[in-house]
Amino acid sequence: MIRLLGLTTRRVAVRTPVTALYSTGKPIDPKHIFTDPQTNRIRDPPNYFQKGRGRGTEDAPLPADMHYGMGAQEAVSEAIGASIRQQRARKRRGILLALVVAVFGTVFGYSIGYRVFYKHSESFLPLWPAKRSRPLSEKDAANLRVAEVKRMAEFRVFERLSMHKMIKEQFGVPLHTQDGKKPETNVFVLWCEDQDPCITGLLFRPSGSHAPDHGHTWHDFLGLVQWRVTHRPVSIRNAAERVLNFIGLGTSDLFQMVDPSKVYGDFKYEFPLPKRNDNDHAMHICFLGEMPLGPDSLVVYRGKYHVGVRLDQVDLFRREDGKLIRYVLYKNS
Repeated sequence: MIRLLGLTTRRVAVRTPVTALYSTGKPIDPKHIFTDPQTNRIRDPPNYFQKGRGRGTEDAPLPADMHYGMGAQEAVSEAIGASIRQQRARKRRGILLALVVAVFGTVFGYSIGYRVFYKHSESFLPLWPAKRSRPLSEKDAANLRVAEVKRMAEFRVFERLSMHKMIKEQFGVPLHTQDGKKPETNVFVLWCEDQDPCITGLLFRPSGSHAPDHGHTWHDFLGLVQWRVTHRPVSIRNAAERVLNFIGLGTSDLFQMVDPSKVYGDFKYEFPLPKRNDNDHAMHICFLGEMPLGPDSLVVYRGKYHVGVRLDQVDLFRREDGKLIRYVLYKNS
């Protein structure tokens, strides 16, 4: 009797690769979501034991504690989203880096490579706006007779105070302090202010240049280029003049400006320095003085100096009833 061999089948619970990976608690690396073999495992083709040919040979279901597709799909979606965001961030950083390199390469290539190395001339690289007011340098202060400026300023102050009604009534004419002495200035400060806005930057020139430095300190870099920190004026009128000259015109062809205050040089109260180059600019010499008239009275004045003294404002500060009161005695309008 021929016995037929009976083939028995059994159900096998098969976990998907992503479900098996998340059941272990290991996070999916978003960089390799599409290349990791654990999340992209190639499934075997259907065989006799996977694809039923008779009764009882259906695909094996998942365990009762697993919900196929829910947690795994959400995790895969989050990993894909994180990968896309990282790719976009890397792309933005690459574009920004390329833009910065292009800008710096163009600026330094023109300023140093072309102007300094090829043309053998000075090149100015602007950095940030400069303060318009700054203290006098030792050289500029030595050229000014500070005692003479102070004496002229005091004379102008006495002139203005002697014409004020309140000062004449309380301190008399000629002017004297409460103890009968002649007022004297105990604080006198000089500084300079640029007429035009200025920009602080780096000035480059070729190493070994024999151009006069006028006492400036230069720093050498690798024996190729020298640099120092300086500032340059920004004049809209001069810029317009250069543009018109480039096209063959001039400001005199279009209009003529007449300023009554322009008497000496470019400006009536400019600092009288010898013109060294085209980058020199006019500066105002300003002063501030304090002249006490008594224990509770103080005169504060300020103005400008060139070959003469011009007062801008004279104030009187007094302490009355425990309060500090300010009286504007003179103001140049």
